[in-house]
Amino acid sequence: MLFLFQDPLGDDHGLAYLYPQAALFREAGEGYADLLAVGGEARQGRLVLKVRLARYPNPLEGSLGFSLATAVLWLDTGEGGEEELLPGLRAPRGQGWERAYVLTGFGGEVRTPEGLREPVKAWREGEWVVVDTGLPPGPYGYYGAVGLFDPFAPWYLRPTRPEGGPWTLGAPPGSPPVVDLLAPKALDQVQAYQTGVLQPLRPTRFTLRRESLWAFALGGVSLLLAFLLRRR
Repeated sequence: MLFLFQDPLGDDHGLAYLYPQAALFREAGEGYADLLAVGGEARQGRLVLKVRLARYPNPLEGSLGFSLATAVLWLDTGEGGEEELLPGLRAPRGQGWERAYVLTGFGGEVRTPEGLREPVKAWREGEWVVVDTGLPPGPYGYYGAVGLFDPFAPWYLRPTRPEGGPWTLGAPPGSPPVVDLLAPKALDQVQAYQTGVLQPLRPTRFTLRRESLWAFALGGVSLLLAFLLRRR
């Protein structure tokens, strides 16, 4: 695995968000929108992203084995980019996104700031939801969030309103429509909700892996030279 970002268990309530009161959500229990981890792997030269949720109830019979949550991953792959992640949530200045991957129990979708929306291959591997980005691995910045699935809403995220309701999240005005953010520390998530700015996570292992490959290559050359010298 190229990297693994972990997120605290049980922090899927935003800033004291109230979940919808329809029986569909009450009967599902808790944890189905609780993000636990995001990981990345290199497979056949492409970056594959993996998302882990705490639970996967599937009352709507989604083809990926869950149906009440929507996960979104934004990737900062270059200079500039779109700084708005969602209404009420932004990236830091100069660290915007160029690709976003939306994962629901019914499939995956890639989006760009220019408005491109295309299906992408997504599947389940045990407790992980997996998506093939089609991108080469690289030292990207990652943003992640999980909300409640709504097939008719932008980003497939169920909206918020101050009073909540049977089918909407109860949250302060201007709050983003997500209940969990990718943030290794609970305080980081609270700060993101309070300021409206989510900090990206950036793997450090790409540098380490490159250094390790160089060390491995140099070690191989040293062994080869030692072998040749011994044969003389």
